[in-house]
Amino acid sequence: MYKLRIGHLSLFILLLFMLASCNAPRSILQSGKVLPKGQFRGGINYTFNISTAPIEKSIKGAYDLTQSMSTRDTVFYSKQVEAINTAFMAYCLDPITFNDEVYFRFGMGNNLDMGFRTAGGAHSVDIMYQFLGSNQTFQTSDKGGMYGSVGLQYSWENYRFLKYPMFDKLEKMFNFQMSRKDITLPIIFSKSFGPEERTGCFSFGVMYSHSFIKYKIEPKNIYKIADQTGVNPVLLDPVEAKMNFGAYGAFFNVKVGKKYVFFNFSLAAYYQKYGKFPLIGGSTASFEGFSFVPSYGIQFNILPKSKKKGTEI
Repeated sequence: MYKLRIGHLSLFILLLFMLASCNAPRSILQSGKVLPKGQFRGGINYTFNISTAPIEKSIKGAYDLTQSMSTRDTVFYSKQVEAINTAFMAYCLDPITFNDEVYFRFGMGNNLDMGFRTAGGAHSVDIMYQFLGSNQTFQTSDKGGMYGSVGLQYSWENYRFLKYPMFDKLEKMFNFQMSRKDITLPIIFSKSFGPEERTGCFSFGVMYSHSFIKYKIEPKNIYKIADQTGVNPVLLDPVEAKMNFGAYGAFFNVKVGKKYVFFNFSLAAYYQKYGKFPLIGGSTASFEGFSFVPSYGIQFNILPKSKKKGTEI
């Protein structure tokens, strides 16, 4: 067992992880009402990802890293190396991050819209189908009430390890590569504020996502001892694996504004059991826990040209 000690430098390293890591877009910004045909929406969102599973392992690994690893040209496999390997694997799977997301949506008609999002090194495309409620704008309808939709999102990212000088040697030591793809299925309901969400809405729902992970660890200067004398060190074998796991979640969000400019506030929570991941040296690491995704942002609507009915208030 490791004795958990957290110094100022260790906390600084954790902060660097938070600022440099990226994660698949997981905040739910949509309402149950998809965009009417011809309507365009864009915005920026600021999102936190707070995951419980990696925290202890990451602090432990960050502390060990500050002690000696980054100054060695040759490293022999040990519990310390295993802890660091576990730490950055945990962060790659579900990093503690703060990211800004830029997104765009377009109404395709027939109760369908589609969108694109980018957050750091992660990107996603999605399509939503509305099965409940009106699909018009407040310019042509005075309806409100409840809306419902179901969607499909596909996201992808290639992980890049930290590009800070103090981590250069660590990156070369592990030679870590990872790619990730996620498929998310949200079901969203919303209650309109005013006709056709003219002044906003309250939304809630559930989602399921499935992640597909491909990674490779090919150490360049981490050795095992071939015999008891230690005369013939042998480079550790590379590890390459494909893994997948599911996550279940729920969310709510609030959108308030008027006509063309709205502010978003959202909170999503996921539970996932990541499984058992092979690491170098024949070890494995298992992860399980919750992720909380609070976010806030601003969005802009460009409405389709349409003849208004009645007098606008």
